[in-house]
Amino acid sequence: MLKINDFRGSQIITEFAGVDLWRLAQPVYAEVLTNEGKLHYYMKPGFPTNMRSGSHLIDLLVPKFTRNNKYNLALLCHDFAYTKNKNGYNFISRKLADEILRQMCVLSGEIGSIRAAIMHRALRIGGSYAYECENEGEYANAGELMSFFWKAK
Repeated sequence: MLKINDFRGSQIITEFAGVDLWRLAQPVYAEVLTNEGKLHYYMKPGFPTNMRSGSHLIDLLVPKFTRNNKYNLALLCHDFAYTKNKNGYNFISRKLADEILRQMCVLSGEIGSIRAAIMHRALRIGGSYAYECENEGEYANAGELMSFFWKAK
């Protein structure tokens, strides 16, 4: 089982792009250190994100944005994982993306393991539509703004 040991990345700076939508104003790089190697995420300016999907009613349980850049990186990397790449595929499986998010959220220190587990369970129940959705509307061409590689140990 993949275990995240730590992660780091650049500061996230966004521009408002519509209701619950932002675009990166600067490139974002994230490196996730795991027991199986390193995951490298890169997003160019213009990459769209909603950070955390869902109603604002759950903001107290799972915030959409915080001042904690590590938490925001966790959300952004998950949004990245749910976005199709330029070949029309996701870089990693939905199951792995959801598990990486759970672990990153806890490691960020922003939410504890119980809230992260609730968020994870909700994703496992209801996240399939978002994962399978094609890049359209505000997400059109998002695949051109992202790259990913996994360097195994």
